[in-house]
Amino acid sequence: RVAGVTSVADKQVRLTLTERDNDLLYSLTQRGGVIFKKGTTDFANAANGTGPFELAKWDKGSSITLERFADYWGRRADTATVVFRYFADAAALSNALLAGDIDVMTTVQSPESLSAYDSRDDLRVQSGTTNCEVTLGMNNSRAPFNDVRVRTAVRQALDKDALIDAAWAGYGTRIGSFVPPTDEWYEDLTDIAPYDPAAARKLLAEAGVESGTEVSLDVPPIAYATNSSEFIAAALGDVGLTVTITPVTWEEWLDRVFTKADYDLTIVCHIERNDMAIYANPEYYFRFDNADYQGFITAAASAATPAERSDNLRQAARVLSEQSASDWLWLIPNLQVAKRDVAGVPRNSVGDSYFAARLERV
Repeated sequence: RVAGVTSVADKQVRLTLTERDNDLLYSLTQRGGVIFKKGTTDFANAANGTGPFELAKWDKGSSITLERFADYWGRRADTATVVFRYFADAAALSNALLAGDIDVMTTVQSPESLSAYDSRDDLRVQSGTTNCEVTLGMNNSRAPFNDVRVRTAVRQALDKDALIDAAWAGYGTRIGSFVPPTDEWYEDLTDIAPYDPAAARKLLAEAGVESGTEVSLDVPPIAYATNSSEFIAAALGDVGLTVTITPVTWEEWLDRVFTKADYDLTIVCHIERNDMAIYANPEYYFRFDNADYQGFITAAASAATPAERSDNLRQAARVLSEQSASDWLWLIPNLQVAKRDVAGVPRNSVGDSYFAARLERV
């Protein structure tokens, strides 16, 4: 939708669009909107971009060291140096925190481990929200999930509160849709297809699905998926669907599930912000194709006011839930553990970055 770009001043450009695009400003804040140095070609090895920090050191696969950028145009960073370290597994990360080797655990991969920090006076647990909707994907183009009654039955078979307890140690929020509470168009839709195994069995019978019908659940190697797969298989078995759990590598998931849509059920967390448009693409791996939904998404993109945009997206989310395009199991919280003498730890994770500019030792 960008028709042209012209320079207005040394630090100002004008974008000309072919039509109104309410997603443009958001898109410009993502990776595609990074301002590069003129002549940049080596994106894999050369530091680029703008911000309150500059790259000081990069140990590939181990750590990244950032130092305060003295010439930053905005408010300067509160700390002079920030080192991001990478860990291969949750146990190693936890041990590093308990040993005092790191100051902030920016994400808790195993919530059941939080009890290890309760007795530590020097540590605090901080909980916020994310955009990460743990999604039970259903292949809308493949029987029996090409029938909305079957997809709704799957949702009604799952006790989300019990699932969150079993899979994520009770940490998480039921949302009932593909919209996190931090979005302006969020609406609590948990009353659509609530837990009701008897109603699920009835819907499956109405759809002509025989008891014992076999389906597969492809599970990638990440905790929220592996932790919830057995619960989901048991719950669906209780209403008449026999589930075979198939562990897959991320490479296989991307190729067979995501790209080729060769699957029945799968579990993955969609963490991208402002991503409702993926359900408007019938070729996306959900294979959801609904004209009403597509119309609301299109209208939202060109809406004349923010209120009109939000209203269209709110209606789109309701269509998505009423059609049971997927099941949204829970919203993963932003769980962090930090030393008590570290301030400025961002509570919520609502984008692709970790905002380190306000971190400081007090």
